[in-house]
Amino acid sequence: MSQPTTGTRLSRSDQAGMYMTIVLGAVGIAITLWVMVQRLLEVLPGRDVPVLVPFVDETAPLPIGPGGAAVDVAVDQAIVTVPQPAAATQFAIIAQPIVVGVAIVAGIVLLGLLCWNLARGRAFTRQNTRIVWTGAAVLTVGWVFGSLFTTMSVNGALAAVSDHTYDGVLFSTDFTAMFGLLALGVVGAAFQIGERLQRDTEGLV
Repeated sequence: MSQPTTGTRLSRSDQAGMYMTIVLGAVGIAITLWVMVQRLLEVLPGRDVPVLVPFVDETAPLPIGPGGAAVDVAVDQAIVTVPQPAAATQFAIIAQPIVVGVAIVAGIVLLGLLCWNLARGRAFTRQNTRIVWTGAAVLTVGWVFGSLFTTMSVNGALAAVSDHTYDGVLFSTDFTAMFGLLALGVVGAAFQIGERLQRDTEGLV
């Protein structure tokens, strides 16, 4: 008579690694929330708000030459202080850290759930597959909206300090996040295939 297959329990060292990942994830959540709160406290008053702005092909003089002489250096990014952001800009400045912070926290929580299941010997299950795909979806939403609000913040800051005379960026984002999302997609596909193979072989052993 065939018996259903069960999960394979990890060795103690592998289990310890999974639990350590969960602990590190908890630390990451605490750091993420602390950074988010610090940023919100910095921008919520709506006065003299610092905004990190990227630049392309811009230079600025710095007193780094002999005797403090000015030397032109290339500027990739700089912090621009906006005295009083417009309503839309202020909304974007506040929304950006919230969206990014919530996405990171949700992603870490899902990673913790996955590690917990793996530590208990449950690998290729429907729950784990859903966890991976949900994590990919959450991080995608966070990346897209975080990039959108970052662009709005940057363009709003440049418009405010230049009185709409400086052309801002069209879209600002961190494309390295795309590689992480692609990696999650590969992991999700692997779990989905593993789940299907395990389901197909149930009852054969």
